[in-house]
Amino acid sequence: GGSGATYQYQQSQQPVQQQRTSTIKLVDPYQKCSAKRKCFDHNGSSGGSSGVESVKVGAPLGGGPATTAKTVAHGKVALGGGPHNTTKGTNSAQADGDYQLVQHEVLYSLTAQYEVLEFLGRGTFGQVVKCWKKGTNDIVAIKILKNHPSYARQGQIEVGILTRLSQENADEYNFVRAFECFQHKNHTCLVFEMLEQNLYDFLKQNKFSPLPLKFIRPILQQVLTALLKLKQLGLIHADLKPENIMLVDPVRQPYRVKVIDFGSASHVSKVVCNTYLQSRYYRAPEIILGLPFSEAIDMWSLGCVIAELFLGWPLYPGSSEYDQIRYISQTQGIPAEHMLNSATKTTKFFYRDNESTYPFWRLKTPEEHEGETGIKSKEARKYIFNCLDDMGQVNVPTELEGGELLAEKADRREFIDLLKRMLTMDQERRISPGEALQHSFVVLHHLLDYPHCSNVKSSMQMMEVCRRPAPPYATAAAVSQAQAIPPSLMPNYVHSTNGSVTLTFNNQITNQVRIVKQDLGYIEVGFI
Repeated sequence: GGSGATYQYQQSQQPVQQQRTSTIKLVDPYQKCSAKRKCFDHNGSSGGSSGVESVKVGAPLGGGPATTAKTVAHGKVALGGGPHNTTKGTNSAQADGDYQLVQHEVLYSLTAQYEVLEFLGRGTFGQVVKCWKKGTNDIVAIKILKNHPSYARQGQIEVGILTRLSQENADEYNFVRAFECFQHKNHTCLVFEMLEQNLYDFLKQNKFSPLPLKFIRPILQQVLTALLKLKQLGLIHADLKPENIMLVDPVRQPYRVKVIDFGSASHVSKVVCNTYLQSRYYRAPEIILGLPFSEAIDMWSLGCVIAELFLGWPLYPGSSEYDQIRYISQTQGIPAEHMLNSATKTTKFFYRDNESTYPFWRLKTPEEHEGETGIKSKEARKYIFNCLDDMGQVNVPTELEGGELLAEKADRREFIDLLKRMLTMDQERRISPGEALQHSFVVLHHLLDYPHCSNVKSSMQMMEVCRRPAPPYATAAAVSQAQAIPPSLMPNYVHSTNGSVTLTFNNQITNQVRIVKQDLGYIEVGFI
């Protein structure tokens, strides 16, 4: 609960053009929608061209999701996240293009052998497995793409983007490190560093409890840093969500995060206006409406992510694109006239009344939309806000008083101010990553008046830690990397898997050698 807020257990069907008073409605989400995530469609239904259903690229090494196993021919165990149709004979591919994995199977690249240990997750792109790099202590995550032609082109784009990102410092800009790409039985395999846990699983593990602002801030700062680099490179991630933001090592590096999954990414210059992108809960208005778009769609998604961390529940958990734009409009007002006039999909969700006074557009009622499409509107929100400012009133810690309470209120004001700038409906006016990194909420200017408050002290300490490039210790994996990288990899190494896919990771490998040498220096002076 929160101070000064009124909660009502009911759904409002009043027109969104009415004056939005400062009222918050609390809806029981466990009665209104199942706990299963249904935000991952890219075409208005579950699944899609590049959505991910339940992929945990970095599940905890010690206790990730239970692996579903079943016995197949020759007494081997097939890995998977659900029922499979066992193929007969020696055909290794599923009917849908997925590779039929077998536990302890070895995947061969030109330079390494990877033993399959555990199934981690499945998406429309393919599947992800945890593997041991034989001869080392390294555990990696390998993404095995489907071999259908429809996924081959997107796989080539992902490889190209990873190649470009491999020329940057992945740790400095908070991207997952990609080690190599190879072909295994006509399936493209991408090898990544193994990370701990994604933010959705972290929220789930903590029973969807709201996250304090002092923890949201370093996560936000790190993802903004990644988005700033992507913007500089002319790239759009296009699928930012809690599942694609990974905690690196919660024990030794609390709230250190990295961005993963560039399977939906594209170059700004090559975007197609009518394509479906982004998981629905995090989909920007310009994508829903069919407007030209840019890297600003990632900022909208990140705004939805930090709102979810703050609330413990998605801000706009629409079960359809209509519900998605309805939720957004009920809280933030309908999109601007010029947006609705220019968009290609406006009439799917809005009516234009040329005889009425301004505004000319109004949102279709749930009944009108259902009558046209047969799609029934649902209510899946935990909180129904009449404006984003109302978010600052929920989940206020009751134990705070004096300076601590004043500091919390000041922090909430700045958080909501930044959130509103990130969720600006018009992408041309939406805040950029560089501007957001200079916002008071991130740089803590507003807390300088409360230097003795314990929460302020810990907030400043956490921001200092998240800005450090690497902790002063070496892991066993770092030592093994020093032993495992052969001299043959030190020259410019180019591995061409076919005529159209060429991957170069020599800069990334050189980077790893530099990091390992630094870690070995710490070993010599006794830090571990």
